[in-house]
Amino acid sequence: MQKLSLVDETFDINLTSEYFLSIQVSLDGFSFSILDSIQNKVVYLYSQDTFTSEPDFHLKKVKSVFDETDVLGFPYKKIRIYYSSPEKTTLVPPEIFRPEQLPDFYNITFGIDDRNEIRHSFIQSLDNYAIFGINKLLLSFLKEKYPEIEIQNELVLSGYRLQNEKKAIMIRILRKKMEIIVTSPKISFYNSFSYEGENDMLYYILGVAKNMEEQPEIVILDGLVNKHSEIYHRVRQYFNHVSIMGYNSNVNYSYLIDRLPDARFCNLFNSFSCV
Repeated sequence: MQKLSLVDETFDINLTSEYFLSIQVSLDGFSFSILDSIQNKVVYLYSQDTFTSEPDFHLKKVKSVFDETDVLGFPYKKIRIYYSSPEKTTLVPPEIFRPEQLPDFYNITFGIDDRNEIRHSFIQSLDNYAIFGINKLLLSFLKEKYPEIEIQNELVLSGYRLQNEKKAIMIRILRKKMEIIVTSPKISFYNSFSYEGENDMLYYILGVAKNMEEQPEIVILDGLVNKHSEIYHRVRQYFNHVSIMGYNSNVNYSYLIDRLPDARFCNLFNSFSCV
């Protein structure tokens, strides 16, 4: 999916002051969605593949999206930006969290990295702080576009889905990366892994489950996965209850959204529960 643009016929550029704009940024891609607060309906979805391991090239791709997409510059009722960097994110419980120690928390885990600025988001549903790194040039560009917006870690959205689960494993599948969160009921594990195929994914999932005190009541798959995916069927061989992340049921969706092939935009849509 190199580029995707879905615009409901009810979208009106003259009414954006009544719309919510939610932006999702990662090395995988740049996506945004718009909720019409009057209809309580998702009326716009855009996604551009920016998959790269080179931050400077990623920034060029993000800048090109803004150059080509005027709608990002319109006035909105509310704007949220979520950044996903599983390979540069760690969790710290509030009991030991200190803002002045951000560099220490980050550097102990990932080493000193002068290209990234260290940020933090409180993940209320997981009762932990996400400490994460974001490329300084990318951050500067986003702050230039949206000076008043605080960029949050995307775990704010992933954790929101887990807040009502007691013993659960959530697996978020990205391009070449996967995140695993375990709650029982409080968060007991979080990490990210690189993978090359389904065997790698299954190895990490089963390894995490083996170290749980009790078997999970549910396994939730999120991201680049649907009910036709091989990993979905292989996970079902080992766990009784496996589900794929669903859309936020508190809002309505354009019929165009029904055509989407997988769960990769669920977090983006679920962000409207947090507005």
